[in-house]
Amino acid sequence: MVERVLLCYGTRYGSTAEAAQEMSKAIQELGIKVDLVDLKNGQPSRPLHDYDLVIVGSGIQAGRWTKAPLDFISHNTDALAKIKVALFVVCGYAGSPDKCQIAQREYLDNIAASYPSLNVISTGLFGGVFDFKKYNFAVRTLVRSIVKKQIQGNEVPEVVDFRDLGKVRAWAVSLVRNASP
Repeated sequence: MVERVLLCYGTRYGSTAEAAQEMSKAIQELGIKVDLVDLKNGQPSRPLHDYDLVIVGSGIQAGRWTKAPLDFISHNTDALAKIKVALFVVCGYAGSPDKCQIAQREYLDNIAASYPSLNVISTGLFGGVFDFKKYNFAVRTLVRSIVKKQIQGNEVPEVVDFRDLGKVRAWAVSLVRNASP
């Protein structure tokens, strides 16, 4: 049985942090210990071999993971190869059914393939929140044009929320249940 989980992530504007917090709560409700780490602010306090499962996630901006989770995977590849690993991303494409396959391939499958020694047991693709007040002018203009195509409307609201926190929680619960021997 899974007894301790490391759930670490990188976020730019907070959507990934919110998803990770929901995952953490759902796993803790099963009686499993979770260490939740924003990799931008630090590293896990325990050695990786203390964990039965490591979940690594990132927000996606301009088609890229945040730097901290990729650095974490790169610097810990050998240790992670001995542990069950799950990857997740929070991105706008997950909110568009016709873009989900692209997002799965580019943001999850390609990352997993870049680290063939990892024992990736699952991947999660989740929609995020676009809060245009949080972006600088250049990012706001670019993201607004992308979101406008997705929602196919003339007006883009100040906040567009593609999250399904029920899906996030369900993935986390099924992940720890399936990771148990």
